[in-house]
Amino acid sequence: MSNLDHYLVAAERENTRRSYDSAIRHFEVEWKGLLPATARTLAEYLSHFASTLSINTLRQRLAALSRWHTDNGFQDPTKSPLIRQVLKGIRTLHPTTEKRARPLEVEALHQMDEWLVSSIGHAESSGDRLALMQHTRNRSLVLLGFWRGFRADELARLRVKDVQITPGEGMTCHLSRSKGDRQLAGRTYPCPALSRLCPVTAYEAWIRLSGISDGAVYRKIDRWGKLADDGLHPNSLITLLRKILQSAGIAAADEYSSHSLRRGFAGWARSSGWDLKDLMEYVGWKDIKSAMRYLEGDTASLQERFERGLESLTPVDSSLTSPQSTTQENPVSRATVQVTMALDRFTPQSRGLTRARRLIEEICFARYAMQSLDARGTRYELTVPCPSREELDESIYAMLDEMYRIANDNQCSLEVSLHEPATDTYWD
Repeated sequence: MSNLDHYLVAAERENTRRSYDSAIRHFEVEWKGLLPATARTLAEYLSHFASTLSINTLRQRLAALSRWHTDNGFQDPTKSPLIRQVLKGIRTLHPTTEKRARPLEVEALHQMDEWLVSSIGHAESSGDRLALMQHTRNRSLVLLGFWRGFRADELARLRVKDVQITPGEGMTCHLSRSKGDRQLAGRTYPCPALSRLCPVTAYEAWIRLSGISDGAVYRKIDRWGKLADDGLHPNSLITLLRKILQSAGIAAADEYSSHSLRRGFAGWARSSGWDLKDLMEYVGWKDIKSAMRYLEGDTASLQERFERGLESLTPVDSSLTSPQSTTQENPVSRATVQVTMALDRFTPQSRGLTRARRLIEEICFARYAMQSLDARGTRYELTVPCPSREELDESIYAMLDEMYRIANDNQCSLEVSLHEPATDTYWD
């Protein structure tokens, strides 16, 4: 690999490269498609998988195919109006609801920890080295994942040299990169020592038992109790967590995922009175919309809160609410929609980043009374006419299609999420 190729590869995120490679294999191998492709071929490809793949997955596949055609000097067929019409039809016939991992409540964490501690004790007394290694590793992984709000890939990439222990105080974990760290600046995450369910003592116990002095902290253990050289694969943490939940006697274990740790901590912190700004700083969220996706609304006393707000009202004259007095037609309602977007160049040589952002603002946002919420051009607030929920969805999805088209035309990748706080509805 030449020096140029080396830097080009380094400029692209590994997950992006891997997902794009997977998308191309899916098109060529599983569907038997030929590249370069025509718009008609891609439309048939989308139609074939419309009922089995989500609209976001289909968009990701299109982005990969667009990138392949551009990189190899071919005209990009994904920009065809036919493709936009097919996507519109798929959204109409296959509407989807965003799936979120079930948050792991602190009570369930305690139940898991009790089972793991008991299993560790049993393994020690019976001389079962394999079980002792597995349960000790799993206890450290679960407690650190919960109290630090780490994602699966962050736990998998954690290195021994990047963890520092301060006796009696806690530990710090340095990550050279993470999902929200687009500048690859790295960040150090503190984690305190606790009187119960302590991630620091669990980590120290795992390091002492495993004898690891360098490399990945959390690794695969074979049937003879030997550690692998590399860290666990992030996808394996879902199966691992569900197995622990099931063994600990927690119902509906298959509703949890590795994100349940992060969501569970966010819910615990909110109910414990954490200030939202402090929570965002601790977990690493850059904006409030990211944080709100992890926080569950408290509906337990919803009726009580409504009624308390109505106590000051005087009795209403029933004649004022008669059908004859409500003949005035209601104006068209409007929805306040918050946009979070991130644009990245396909390659360092791409020069369309600024133009893509400007066109998205002018073509997609300006007609909806756009307000920019930050100087970086990543957060906006729009006021979108909302005669009905169906028409609002149609407007939002049409805008998303246009945004993806502009990004691809200017050699940029786009990550975008739209949120209506009033109904907690997301589009992405």
